[in-house]
Amino acid sequence: MASLNKELREEMILLRRDMDKRFEQVDKRFEQIDKRFEQVDKRLEQVDKRFEQVDKRFEILTSRIDHFMVWSFGTTLTVGGLVIAAIKFLP
Repeated sequence: MASLNKELREEMILLRRDMDKRFEQVDKRFEQIDKRFEQVDKRLEQVDKRFEQVDKRFEILTSRIDHFMVWSFGTTLTVGGLVIAAIKFLP
């Protein structure tokens, strides 16, 4: 009976060591996964910065187009007014 208890105790100790090794492996794997998530977060931050840059470019382009439209409309009205004035004053 004593030898059976001793064998069971040794087997339990071996099982516990094996479980500890497995838990350490799982912990290492979780650390690797955490590092990978950090890398993905950094990459997403870079993508966000690029989108912000593109957004700024679009805002600048929109502003330029707005100014161009105002100048074009003003020029069109001025030329139209000059043509109408020329038609009225010419015989």
